[in-house]
Amino acid sequence: MGLIKKLVIGFFLLLLIGVVGIFGMQYYYLHAYTRVPVEVKTETVSGDVFYLSHVLPAGKYYIKASSEGTVEKITILDENNNVLTESETDSMIYGSSKPFQVRIDYKAPLNVNSYKVSVGIYRLEKK
Repeated sequence: MGLIKKLVIGFFLLLLIGVVGIFGMQYYYLHAYTRVPVEVKTETVSGDVFYLSHVLPAGKYYIKASSEGTVEKITILDENNNVLTESETDSMIYGSSKPFQVRIDYKAPLNVNSYKVSVGIYRLEKK
């Protein structure tokens, strides 16, 4: 019984360290780097829509999406439109050594003809 208890405690300790590491890195990138706007747009749209950025050069980026409806996901695509990664949140930090594109899917709110969506893509540069 002692071995199983140590394994369970070790698993939860490693899980806690991982979560703290992820949030610590996000805090570091948002506070130790300057956000230089690359694309910042707000539009009024109707229905389910998506935003596709131009091809971004290699580097570290902060991507922030907002909507009066729902931001379904942020997808990172390579130059051949292959999915590199997806996030079902409204913001993410992504770094790459190769050019890539950002696709953001928005879902319309119920019973609304038009609504506002916005996207902000910022290059992270060391302060």
